[in-house]
Amino acid sequence: MSEVKVDKISPRSGTDVTLGDASDTFTIPASATLTIAGTINASSGTATGFAAGFDDVVSFTSTQAYTIPADITKQLFYVTGSGGGGGGSSGSYNSTSGGSGGTVIKKLALAAGSVIQITVGAAGTGGAGSTDGTDGADVTVASTSGTSFTTLTGPAGQKGQFNDQNVIATTPSGGDVNIAGGGGQVHGQGAASYWGQGGAGGMTADAAQVSLAPGSGGGGGSAASATSLPGAAGAVGIVVIYLYK
Repeated sequence: MSEVKVDKISPRSGTDVTLGDASDTFTIPASATLTIAGTINASSGTATGFAAGFDDVVSFTSTQAYTIPADITKQLFYVTGSGGGGGGSSGSYNSTSGGSGGTVIKKLALAAGSVIQITVGAAGTGGAGSTDGTDGADVTVASTSGTSFTTLTGPAGQKGQFNDQNVIATTPSGGDVNIAGGGGQVHGQGAASYWGQGGAGGMTADAAQVSLAPGSGGGGGSAASATSLPGAAGAVGIVVIYLYK
């Protein structure tokens, strides 16, 4: 076996150097390190053995700090605000269901080790008989250390209201994709969020249902009963992060 020891290999002319011939294999021994300061271009071949692409997905429904894991170079964020609570009805008037939180979708390239602050606001509560529900709260993702980016905000869903008043949709901004939250409807199902349907509305003597899908609205009370009926709570929002190497 021959051995060649040099400190540098440079092209005799031009800018390209070819190592070996087709089907040849070059082996880097154990404990040896190949340092790449530029770019590996495998566009005309096949790259194998590299840990790259989608790695994991994490989700959060409570407030906390999160550290970007080692080897992660890109992230896709989904941030959805918490849903509003449905309004309570009286024996004569219906109420509207809660609105759902809006969703922002944003691609970022935060360095491994960067720390972000996730704040998940509370869902709205259902109103008692003849009473409005309460608004949900925003859900945010903000930079704290190791990186800087504009805070991502999933806007809250609005409260359902007593006496058949309309609940308007929430409109997010700042994402690569911005998905509006839904508005409530009279004694109906809570507004659906990006993640699924809201709670069912009250019917006759049946109570309105709490919403389950993250960020969706609570059901509204119905006036079909001679007695007042409460609205139901909305669902807390969520942050979902897809992680890529």
